[in-house]
Amino acid sequence: MSKLSMNSRYLILKLLMLVVIEGCLSALDGFNGTCDDSFSCGTISGIGYPFRRRQDPAYCGYPGFDLDCDERNPPTIDIMNLTYHILGIDPTTQILRMIREDMVNSFCPQDLVNTTINHELFDYTSSYMNITFLFGCPFSSNVVGFGSILCRNDEVTNPVFLLPGIQGPGNCKTSVVTPVPVGFVDPTGLGQVLSNGFEVRWKVGRTCTGCMRSGGRCLYDNGTRLTTCVCPEPTFLADSCSTTNKTEVGSSPSSGMQLFYTSFLLVFLALIHISSYYECFQV
Repeated sequence: MSKLSMNSRYLILKLLMLVVIEGCLSALDGFNGTCDDSFSCGTISGIGYPFRRRQDPAYCGYPGFDLDCDERNPPTIDIMNLTYHILGIDPTTQILRMIREDMVNSFCPQDLVNTTINHELFDYTSSYMNITFLFGCPFSSNVVGFGSILCRNDEVTNPVFLLPGIQGPGNCKTSVVTPVPVGFVDPTGLGQVLSNGFEVRWKVGRTCTGCMRSGGRCLYDNGTRLTTCVCPEPTFLADSCSTTNKTEVGSSPSSGMQLFYTSFLLVFLALIHISSYYECFQV
């Protein structure tokens, strides 16, 4: 194959690549300005990916990290059918501190369901343990644990027993599990302990710090179901936007065949990303 023929093939592939990815790049330019690097929600500022405000486009945050915002109150998040008030977000340690909405003004659960997190997205930090509230126990019960407190539910005040760990209801009507700091022993201080909330560490978007430092922005790719780093310059999709990760289309090839296969690969990747990103934008 002659040098002229190889150069001609390369030019054709390059033109084809530009035509194919034109729509994809215009879409990337279109959403590059729609997601904030950081934003305020309620009483908390400096929030970024994987979180998003519920009214933001879906690709601005990871599924399950949607926040409802009220400028006078803490943001709220829904996890496993329970609503939580967010008390703090630390992007450096990826720690989220929150409290059940039904326990904001009461140290007794009002919704008689366990505190359950999605372990695909979160893990409890090591500084917390579980306790169990036992509701509706027979008056003759002799429950061994931390003792009992008085809880008001459905306009009725009844004694509720506190036990360490995860316990079933046994002879009682209902058990509710919730986390407290390790070392909890005194039920008289339960209100103060619970008002501080508990901490979980989120497990997604860990590469976003490097992406943002390199000038990129993390977005959720609905096609691949993964976090991706979108860069302001070619290549537009990468682990980070440092120059070492970029492919310069106009650089001189070390050989004609290497150039041919590089161009072919770029076209192939462009086709893949077009299909995934158009699906994402239509959400």
